[in-house]
Amino acid sequence: MWNAADRKPDFSDAQGKRILIALSGGADSVALTLMLHEARGALGLTLCAAHVDHGIRPESVADAAFCRDLCADLGIPFHSVRIDVPEEARARHEGIESVARRLRHAALEDLRIQSGADCIALAHHMDDQAETVLMHLARGTGPEGIGGMSRWSGRLYRPLLDWRKAELVDCLQARGVRWREDATNQLDDNPRNTLRLRIIPEMERLYPGFAASAARYARSAQIEDDYLREQTERWLARHSGKEPHCTWLALEPVPHPALLRRALRLMAPRALSFDQVGRLEALCSERRGKLDLGKGRFAERTGGRLYFVAEAVSPAGPVPLSCDGVTVLPGLAAIAAKPWPPVPVRDDPFRQVLKRSALAGAVVRTRRAGDRIRPLGCGEKLLSDYFTDRKVDRPLRDGIPLIAAGRRILWVCGHGIAQEAAVSEGDDALLLRCEMERR
Repeated sequence: MWNAADRKPDFSDAQGKRILIALSGGADSVALTLMLHEARGALGLTLCAAHVDHGIRPESVADAAFCRDLCADLGIPFHSVRIDVPEEARARHEGIESVARRLRHAALEDLRIQSGADCIALAHHMDDQAETVLMHLARGTGPEGIGGMSRWSGRLYRPLLDWRKAELVDCLQARGVRWREDATNQLDDNPRNTLRLRIIPEMERLYPGFAASAARYARSAQIEDDYLREQTERWLARHSGKEPHCTWLALEPVPHPALLRRALRLMAPRALSFDQVGRLEALCSERRGKLDLGKGRFAERTGGRLYFVAEAVSPAGPVPLSCDGVTVLPGLAAIAAKPWPPVPVRDDPFRQVLKRSALAGAVVRTRRAGDRIRPLGCGEKLLSDYFTDRKVDRPLRDGIPLIAAGRRILWVCGHGIAQEAAVSEGDDALLLRCEMERR
């Protein structure tokens, strides 16, 4: 059986699964393929393999043939696909490495679906993990990234993260098994190769066992990151919400910075830079303020919340109000109307009884400049002042459906009606029920 210094690979967490092996032909993936092949009977594994030819090197055709022959010898179904990475890189003005990674993962996922596999087995090992940790550290990543690669990441399976590259090579040599060498891996022409060829060997010289130490650090960081992610998700479930045109965080009290920074990244409408997260964190400690996030998005701190909103929210409507059916304000709400006794509804702000005559020619829309309302028992005032009186935060005001007759507001859905729409005994009345669209 497979061993290196009496070690055996552990695939027990994949028992009974259908596995697609990403087989490049290099020592790492060949070792993984043979290891899984020998374990499949005991663990009830169903295997197939896939080779992705990136179209970068002339010898890639021979690599694919080698992988096909290896799988034929082992009785493992084999799939191969060729992608033109150089052409895609030229068309998108991206680096070869990033394009190759993106297209390779997309091709493997397609083959996983076609083959009916549960997961994709990748041959990343401890040395790869050390490279990843150093690259993420150099980029200034936070807790989410410094943990490097996980054994399981969605449908990606990396069972060799506790194996050194040299151990895998020793196993192949002990068995007399050949593999393919990619000459480009020996070129010191990109960050990962530089780390592999120069930096990590020097770190191993200065600190023997460096790669293993980096892997332990990554695992510890993953455990702490998993815990913090779980706590953040629980906190967000209680302290966040979505409206048709914005999302919000409740910030009373403001949580611990470690949790808050993660929550901000999850809730923001687009990816944030490190500096933007810092400015948002500072905004959360203020009572009021606004921050431009770029591309027409902003964050506003007001009341007890932080809102993420589009800079320019297009007014919705107007849509003529149906007094005998349902009126839909697209993307926002539906208002149903039906005859009702002239008796006010007091237990639900989204159900109101209004005087039919006051609704003649009324429309459903959102707010406009100059809107006015005469609340029950009060004098007329600007709608903006009405919102202020009722402590409705500014970012929410554009998403509130209104029943309006010209500039006069008859019902602010969810808040209150105007005096002129109130019913009296003997009035012909309608019950209006507002159903907000939840997105």
